[in-house]
Amino acid sequence: MELTGDQFLKIRRIYRLSQKDVADLTGVSEAFICMVENGKRKLTPKVSSRLAGKLDLNPAKVISLLEFYAQTEVIK
Repeated sequence: MELTGDQFLKIRRIYRLSQKDVADLTGVSEAFICMVENGKRKLTPKVSSRLAGKLDLNPAKVISLLEFYAQTEVIK
């Protein structure tokens, strides 16, 4: 399952994770996470897969989380 940078950012916010937290979970740099979220880099399938595994994400859960995000004011 591949996530876009925007989806990635929204899911990170829902879980209240910092960019550093996600970098540590996925084994990449914090700068890479920042670039993904700003649309300057694409989220690689490997990193996306690692995040999905750590957060127990599947397509249905991602859809549910993104719908929740759209209906809820998430603290930025």
